[in-house]
Amino acid sequence: MPRLPWTKFQDFYLRLGFLKVLMAVLNPQRRSARNEAIIPRLEMPLFEAARAHPVLWRWVEPRMYWYDAGSMESEKPSVAEALLVAGNCPSFLFAVTRATAYKVLDWGHNLELAGRANQITERGILLRHLLPQASSNRFLAGDAMAWNPFQLETAERLFFLYHLAELDEVTLELIDELGRLPSGTVIEAGDAARLTCHALVRVLERIKGEVQPHDIPAYRRARDLATTIAQELDLPDLVGVIGGKGRRTPKVVRPSARRSAFAAGGRERQTTKNADHQAIPRFEQLVDLGFLEKDGCDKSYSELRRRWRYVPTDASRRWVAVRMKIQGTGREFLWNGFASAAGAAFHLDLHGESDDPDVVGHYLWRAYETVHRPVGHTPLESLALFGMLLAVTDGRPVEMASFHRLMMAIKRTGVLADRVYFASGNALDKMFVALDNRFLESLGAVSIRDLEC
Repeated sequence: MPRLPWTKFQDFYLRLGFLKVLMAVLNPQRRSARNEAIIPRLEMPLFEAARAHPVLWRWVEPRMYWYDAGSMESEKPSVAEALLVAGNCPSFLFAVTRATAYKVLDWGHNLELAGRANQITERGILLRHLLPQASSNRFLAGDAMAWNPFQLETAERLFFLYHLAELDEVTLELIDELGRLPSGTVIEAGDAARLTCHALVRVLERIKGEVQPHDIPAYRRARDLATTIAQELDLPDLVGVIGGKGRRTPKVVRPSARRSAFAAGGRERQTTKNADHQAIPRFEQLVDLGFLEKDGCDKSYSELRRRWRYVPTDASRRWVAVRMKIQGTGREFLWNGFASAAGAAFHLDLHGESDDPDVVGHYLWRAYETVHRPVGHTPLESLALFGMLLAVTDGRPVEMASFHRLMMAIKRTGVLADRVYFASGNALDKMFVALDNRFLESLGAVSIRDLEC
């Protein structure tokens, strides 16, 4: 079902590695679980004291100069922060602690990786299949050195980029905008908020005539939030374009509080809370994905990785160079051009024809071997996405639409009727398929002309 291509972010949506840990914790058989069964597994060892893990602590202690020696009872730094430093990650910022570990589960719900009953979703299963199962299991059993979830492999970056772009076109708009900025442009927190506000307004304006009835309440909330952010940032032109309700009437401030602030030489501060909550998480996630880096300036790199200060990378420019050649937005782009744009952004050596039936069939089968459902048919969209991740990682620009075209040709001609079984509709996101063990062998014996009949 089409959905509103926008997601309201929260201020703690900073490091994508937390979502990898959540996927490793959720039951792979899609069984439901109580919060009380999931949250303790997120806490250990992720939010234990790094000092409680001597090997890890010896490795990172000299580099974490912002903490004094302290005592062994101190809970700071946590294993999560130590792993960010140990992995030389591009940003050390995070906003989840042991006391707020439940927020990681909330994050998984909001990004549709976990269902209402805490069961892993179809999309979450794909991410779980990208994780090193043996290493992640040892990590969850207490071995903090077994796995560093904050280091993203290429396939994981591709997954997060696709998934975020599908749920939140604001992220897609931001990458496009970042790639057009002059080389070396420094983006402070306020700049990030303004770029995000403009991107949100563009998305809302583009889709306002296509909003489905069930998405109207969400669209109105997004419009009101965009108005509030524009007001916070003093962007009156955008307020007029959006036409939302904006911020509510401010709370009454006690006279004594006003007098205290005045006596201290202060003034009422213009809050940018909503703007920051929508901008900073998106920018920090784009740091994880490689489209932004922390500005070098005259600070040490360790200090910079703990600041809200960004510079677009060459990856964003390579992305835009390909993006400008591809028609369409939203799902049309994701299905027809994502592989080419992402491959260029991540500097992968793309080669070969993306529509070659043998190549497409090869990656379809590899995906099917890994992610197909043990009983019944499997969503073609899941197979196409996983196959595309495998192909792009191997340097093959196989688009999602290529898998769909191959399946439609097989369905239309009936040449592999005893090897491919179809269910449900014909659209990429509606079709379900089951493949026989001899699918790849039989496909190799079919001529392209047979598929074009």
